[in-house]
Amino acid sequence: MRSGRDLWSEFETLTNRNDSAGLASLFASDGVLVGPNFRHEGSEAIRAFCDVLTTHFSDINMETSLVIEEGETVVAEWTVRATHMAAPAMPDGTSATDMTVAQAGVTVGTVRDGKFLALREYFDTAPR
Repeated sequence: MRSGRDLWSEFETLTNRNDSAGLASLFASDGVLVGPNFRHEGSEAIRAFCDVLTTHFSDINMETSLVIEEGETVVAEWTVRATHMAAPAMPDGTSATDMTVAQAGVTVGTVRDGKFLALREYFDTAPR
């Protein structure tokens, strides 16, 4: 059975491959993914969310700098860099398309039976 550290390593690898189906497969059927401005419940909803991310961001590169695991809890500190694609135009007509963004954050996960039961992501929502 996969540990939290193993799951996180797979999460990072699949994120870098833009593999929505693979990412969703890491979650329990009743798993939840929560961030500063979103909440997705169930592996199908999580996959749909990941599909949107891979449509809007290309060349995603996640680098994990720290992973701590204790019991059913895993904590990871990470940085993601990607190019923002297919962005909707702003009211003034400008767009964030082709803008490279960098996002640093921390994820706290709960593992059950070798899958993520919950991932709670903490990051600043302002683009960098």
